Amino acid sequence: MRTHKIVIGRLGNAHGIRGFLHLFSFTEPADNIFQYPHWQLDIDGQLKSIEVSKHQSHGNHFIVQLKNVDDCDQASMLKNHDILVERNTLPNLKKGQYYWADLIGLTVKNRQNETLGVIDHLFETGANDVIVVKGTKEILIPYLPHIIKSVDLQKQQMIVDWE
Repeated sequence: MRTHKIVIGRLGNAHGIRGFLHLFSFTEPADNIFQYPHWQLDIDGQLKSIEVSKHQSHGNHFIVQLKNVDDCDQASMLKNHDILVERNTLPNLKKGQYYWADLIGLTVKNRQNETLGVIDHLFETGANDVIVVKGTKEILIPYLPHIIKSVDLQKQQMIVDWE
């Protein structure tokens, strides 16, 4: 099922005393996160719009200062919150490309039509993305073209070449 909001990053720990936060981008390339001006945070079930005042590179991620967040205490309250944007602000993908949010929840079957489980989440390893499938046991499946045989969002299913 396609969601109307997509997670594009996450706020980390406070940085310094002036209200900066570590920012972990889930966009590719990472600095594309700043192309989306209308960020929202889910705070206790309520969506809150936020605006970036300043940002800069910091190691392999970024630090950001948000409008009206001026000290370490305010910043700490936002730690570990996902950054969401409206799905319709994301670029259209080419055939055969998918947003991770579209894959989560798909039933995974192998070529023998055995159900392996449901996609719980994905993660990057550097070499390739990995699908975490939860069923009777947890299975890690590399997201590689020779393993992923088909994805059918209408049927909510993925076919893999995996035992």
